[in-house]
Amino acid sequence: MENITIAPEARKSLIIEMKRETKPSRRLRMHITLLASDGRSPTEISRVLFCSRTTVYAVVSRFLREGLAAFDDREARGPRPLLGKEADERVEKLLEEDSPTSRGWLRSRWSCKLLALQFLRERLASVSRETVRRALHRLGFRWRRPRPVPPEKDCGERIQEKHARLEDVLQMTEEAGSFFQDETKLETNPKVGFCWMRRGKQRPLRTPGTNRKVWISGALNFKTGRLHWVSGQRRDGKLFIKLLDKLRRTYRCHKQLHLAVDNDSSHTSKRVKEYVEDSEGRVNLHPLPSWSPESNPVELVWWSLHEAVSRNHEWRGLDDLVELAEGYLEERQPFRPKLGEVYDCVGRLPPQDRSSVHLSRGVI
Repeated sequence: MENITIAPEARKSLIIEMKRETKPSRRLRMHITLLASDGRSPTEISRVLFCSRTTVYAVVSRFLREGLAAFDDREARGPRPLLGKEADERVEKLLEEDSPTSRGWLRSRWSCKLLALQFLRERLASVSRETVRRALHRLGFRWRRPRPVPPEKDCGERIQEKHARLEDVLQMTEEAGSFFQDETKLETNPKVGFCWMRRGKQRPLRTPGTNRKVWISGALNFKTGRLHWVSGQRRDGKLFIKLLDKLRRTYRCHKQLHLAVDNDSSHTSKRVKEYVEDSEGRVNLHPLPSWSPESNPVELVWWSLHEAVSRNHEWRGLDDLVELAEGYLEERQPFRPKLGEVYDCVGRLPPQDRSSVHLSRGVI
């Protein structure tokens, strides 16, 4: 075997690259080259790295011919794919831009068989569905579920409406009795979250035979950070009115109470509207933009509650779970409400004492 000589600086760089390499074939070739440069024989290298002497000879001779390019994998041998470059481009266009319906097929999604039929119709290729499947994997496509997305909401009218609502909420935060309101749900069936477990073993999570749930409606005082909440079996106007009654009793000193609420039907029902009218201006509701949870700081309070209490819990009784959740909320009082970056698009900053406030999941 011919001798290999590597400069000290190049050897040091090669050792660092080998330690960071994640591909086993490249790492093996680098290791063989380094051992060969130390003067090790092919027999010693094959015994240390558990490879054949033929592999050692092949890697060394290739390194002498090609240099660092010897560590890369060679192109796969064998016949050329039945679907060439033109067919690959056509596959990408069909999957990413066109739908089967637009091409005259009574189908909602492309399958391997349908793509093969489309190629035959266009006289591009006559191949089987398995050939199409191999081509899709070669091009980086995978058979997965799509991600549902809400309808387009950034048209001109919606943007103006969103800015108007955010501006109204910003003005609301300047008042003394300003609150952000939202609901969350606690269930005996635990929310599944990440946790540490041994590799290859999935930790079992006990679930109850019958799921029970309770809704918590909370209002976060933007000035003091105090959270007030009530609980009920259903998320409806009755639960929301129960929370409003509690706020009116707690804050008798305030002539007006301002609540920023989302667009759930429990906040816009006929019963709630009648209650607000009967309050004679003491209760004022400010709707938040649609599909904008980042505009409500209470969402972070619920997120921290579920992270600490309801994820992977093993409580069988709902009362124990609610008691633990209320204890957590009481212990964390007062919270530090923070306006999100979504309010920056209004073109107006919050008051001076909240000029550096941003919505961050790390601090509540």
